[in-house]
Amino acid sequence: MSELYLGDCREVVKQFPDNLVDTIITDPPYGLEFMGKGWDKGVPGIEYWKEFLAVTKPGGMLLAFGGTRTYHRLACAIEDAGWEIRDCMMWLYGSGFPKSHNFKEGAFKGWGTALKPAWEPIIVAMKPLDGTFAQNAEKWGVAGINVDGGRIGTQVMTEGRAKKSEVYAAGNNSHNKMFKEAQPLLNPATHQGRWPANLLLDEDAAGLLDEQSGELKSGGGVRRPNGSKSVAMSPLAADDISEWSASAGGASRFFYCSKASKSERNAGCEGLPEKPNNSYGDFAGTPEHGPKLNVTKQNFHPTVKPLKLMEYLCTLTKTPTGGIVLDPFAGSGTTLLAAKNIGREYIGIEMSPEYHKIIEARLNA
Repeated sequence: MSELYLGDCREVVKQFPDNLVDTIITDPPYGLEFMGKGWDKGVPGIEYWKEFLAVTKPGGMLLAFGGTRTYHRLACAIEDAGWEIRDCMMWLYGSGFPKSHNFKEGAFKGWGTALKPAWEPIIVAMKPLDGTFAQNAEKWGVAGINVDGGRIGTQVMTEGRAKKSEVYAAGNNSHNKMFKEAQPLLNPATHQGRWPANLLLDEDAAGLLDEQSGELKSGGGVRRPNGSKSVAMSPLAADDISEWSASAGGASRFFYCSKASKSERNAGCEGLPEKPNNSYGDFAGTPEHGPKLNVTKQNFHPTVKPLKLMEYLCTLTKTPTGGIVLDPFAGSGTTLLAAKNIGREYIGIEMSPEYHKIIEARLNA
C-alpha cells in the first residue's frame, strides 16, 4: 500500500481506518511565514495530531521536524493530543543561511536581526502502548526503535549470554583465560556500529566537529551488565557480555552523518517548469545571500530535507515487516521517496497542486 493524496491532511486522514500506519515522519509548517508562504502561517495544532494519532497503531512512532523558535508549540500540541513524548533529536547542518533583516547604512550598518540557523529539532513521540512493549509488539507488530538497523559506523561488536554452568565448564582458575575459553559458548550475535544517538549531522557539520575535536582514539574492551569493563572479578562475568574493537577518528564518528547527493533534489523533475527558489526572500542583503539568489529549479520547494537523512529516520522506525510510513505534510516528497528506497510502504498527503506534481515526478523517476 503506497498512496499519494492531494488535499488537506486533516480531511484526508478521516478517510483512513484507525490503527492503519506504523510510523509518521513529517516536516510540518514551522509557523514562521517563511518566504511569505500561506502554508507556513501557523504551527499545526492539537486537532491535527489527534487525527494522526487515531490512524497510528499503538506503539507507533512519530518524528516531527520543528523550527527553533516554535518547536515548543509543536511539542505541546503533539503531547496535548495524546502522544507520549519520548525524546528530541537534534539535526545539525552547515548549509543554513541567515534569515536576517540587515542594516545597510548608518550607525547600525553590519547589524542584523537573527543568527544563522545550524540545527533543527526532531520531536520523537509514540502513540501509547497497548500493554507492555512485548504485548504491543505481539498484537500490533510495532514496538520501539530499530536499534541494530540504525547503528553508527562499522565498528564490530559482539553480544551474548552464557549459562553459569557453561562458564564453570570452561574449567580454568584464571578468570581471563576462563572468559576466553567460554567465548565459544556464548553464541554471540554480531552487529556493526554504535548505538544510535539523538544527534544527527550533515557532512558540513561533521567536518566542523572533526576540525574542533581533532583525531580521537578509543580502545577496545569488554563490558559486563553492571557497567564494569573488567572480566577478572568473577567467573560469572561472562553472563552478559559486549565486546568492541578500538577505533580512531574525529568526534563525528559517534553520530549518524547524512551525505547529500547534489542531484537528488531535482531527480525526476527534469520535465517540470523551472521557478526561482528564492529562499532568502526579504532577508537578502548580506554576502551570504548572493550566490543562490534568483536561481531557478524544477524542485523549487524551499525546505527540502536530505534524502539520506530521511532514509535513516525511516530505517530507525522500521518494523520487522517494514510498516507503513505516513507523511501528512509531504512537501516535495522526500520522506516518501526515502520510504520507497528502503522498501517501506508509504502514504503521502500534500495540499499544494504544484508540490504534488513534484512529488509524483520524484516517485516515478
